[in-house]
Amino acid sequence: MTLKGRFRYVFFDADDTLWENESYFREAEHRFARLLSAYAPAEKIAACLAEKQEENIPVFGYGSKTYLLGMLDAAAGICGDSFGPEIYFKTKQIIHELAYHEFHLMPGIEEVLKALHGKYRLAVATKGDLLEQMTKYRESGLYGYFHHIEVMERKSAEDYLAMAAKLDIAPEEILMVGNSVKSDIAPVISIGGTAIHVPHEVTWSHEMMEIPASDRVIEVKNIKEILNFLL
Repeated sequence: MTLKGRFRYVFFDADDTLWENESYFREAEHRFARLLSAYAPAEKIAACLAEKQEENIPVFGYGSKTYLLGMLDAAAGICGDSFGPEIYFKTKQIIHELAYHEFHLMPGIEEVLKALHGKYRLAVATKGDLLEQMTKYRESGLYGYFHHIEVMERKSAEDYLAMAAKLDIAPEEILMVGNSVKSDIAPVISIGGTAIHVPHEVTWSHEMMEIPASDRVIEVKNIKEILNFLL
C-alpha cells in the first residue's frame, strides 16, 4: 500500500511520537506510591490516582497540572487527617520534576522528518495544556520541520474537523501518525481520514482501545517504517 501523492499534509502526534513522555509519568506515579506507602499498598494508590484522573480530565483537560490535582485528590482520600503540608509539598515536587524532566526525542524521528520535509507539509497535532505543549515543542528543536502546530482540547473527532477547516483541507485529507489509538487513530478514521499507528512500549491506560477495523489504518513497528508508505 502506498500513500505517496495522496496527501499534502502529514500530521504527527507529539507525546510518545515525537518525544518521550509517558515513561516520565509512570516514574512520577511510582514516586507518588512510595510517598504514600505508609498509608496504602501501591495497587490501591495507583487505582485511586487513576480514578481521580478520570474525574478531573473532563473538567481540567490533560497535562501535568491535572496530574497534580489527581495526586492531591488521591492523597487526601488515602491519607485522611494525615494529609498535611509535607505530603502536599512533596507531591508538588514530583510534578515539578515531571514538568522539567530531561528531554528525549523518540529514536528515528528526526531522520523521518528530514526525509519528509519539503515533500509534504508537516504539522503537529497534539492535545493538552497549551503552555506545556508549546514549551516541549520549542525545546524539541523540531519546529523548523513543521508548517503548523495544533494543540487540541481532547483530540475528538470534532477537534480534528475543526483543524481540517482551519487548514482548508477535507477530513479525508487528514493523514495522522501517532501512538494512541484513542486519540490519534480512532477519531481520524471516524471522520474519513487515514492513520498510521506507531506503537509505543508504554501506553497510558486512559488511551487504550481496540484499533478500528478499516483499510485506512496502517500499523508499523517503528516510526522509520512510515517512509515506506510515503516516499
